[in-house]
Amino acid sequence: MKQTIKLQRGVTAWVILLILAGLAGYALQASLKYPLNQSVMQKTLASLALAQQALLAYANQPLGVTQCEMNCQRPGDLPCPDRNNDGLAETSCSNTARLGRLPWKTLGLGDIRDGSGERLWYAVSERYKNNPRMLPLNTETAGSWSVISTSGIGWDATLGNGVVAVIIAPMQPLARKDGWVQQRNDTSADGIKNYLDMADLGDNASPVETSVNGFVQAPASINFNDVVWPVTTSTMHRQMQQQVLSEVKRALRCSSSPCTALPTAAAVEDSSCLGAQSLTAGQCSPASSGLGRLPLDNATQWPLALQHMLNGDARHHWFQQNGWREQVFYQPGSPRATVIMAGEKLPSQMRNTSLEKTNLAAYLEASTLQKLQIPSAAAVELVSNDSFER
Repeated sequence: MKQTIKLQRGVTAWVILLILAGLAGYALQASLKYPLNQSVMQKTLASLALAQQALLAYANQPLGVTQCEMNCQRPGDLPCPDRNNDGLAETSCSNTARLGRLPWKTLGLGDIRDGSGERLWYAVSERYKNNPRMLPLNTETAGSWSVISTSGIGWDATLGNGVVAVIIAPMQPLARKDGWVQQRNDTSADGIKNYLDMADLGDNASPVETSVNGFVQAPASINFNDVVWPVTTSTMHRQMQQQVLSEVKRALRCSSSPCTALPTAAAVEDSSCLGAQSLTAGQCSPASSGLGRLPLDNATQWPLALQHMLNGDARHHWFQQNGWREQVFYQPGSPRATVIMAGEKLPSQMRNTSLEKTNLAAYLEASTLQKLQIPSAAAVELVSNDSFER
């Protein structure tokens, strides 16, 4: 109950943000072309906003400090859909099971519904599902669902800008464009065609992941009234970025008295420090300047030493398993170190090859480096999406 109240407090903010982004405005305008009154649409948008907030809260659960075994909970994890209409996420979701109803009980929600009284539907990207997990998952991980719109708003997974999840309000039953007349029984797990609609651009009841034939946003008509809400990678990645930054800051916090000096940063140019595989002594060589990546230290300088998330052992910690060392930078100092979390890559930033990943400017923008007093003529002169804390 407390969880539900907390989530409900943020509904208005989410709706406002989405309207500013143009998505809710599009959904409202499209749906009102066909008989749907404004109160029905407002309730629908509020439910969709609440569902997104619940998914983001699920993806931001506390990670703890105990070891795990190659299937660690991680930032960005999303539940599988509910495939039998019991409100609970399925324990796993294979290729054919990543579309179903929103698992409202798993998310700690009430039985939220759209303005017509229908439960919401939900699809999760393969790389973001929590079982079975695919590695790595970080802010370089693209979403795998396309959402194509007649209004020009679109996310194309084939171009690397798919969304991480899709939430759909099915609205009232109708006759689909293919002639299928929708019939619904709320107590059962009826066929998807009885809930999701078809338009010229595609069929929401049979989307194909990692293709352009994903989900469709279209004006409401006699044959189509789905309201489709994409959970974008940018929305998810900003949250993942902040959670990882917080976890690294916690890991570096002094837990003894007197505090042990923190180790030297690892050289950005050392490609042996890249990747999601386990790292061992001799890799991540020391940097010549103060700024670099998080080094390995299997001795006693890191807090929690052998069980520590920064020791490079991919068997036991989400940090190494998901390649986060590539995107986190570190500047030791006295009395405080600085931790910098790179944002999503911006235009002209290339991070595809090992050589590109050893270029600091591929991750950090000019304004970030200026604040850190690091000269870099190659850095991008764009608004920075990096985050850092001391």
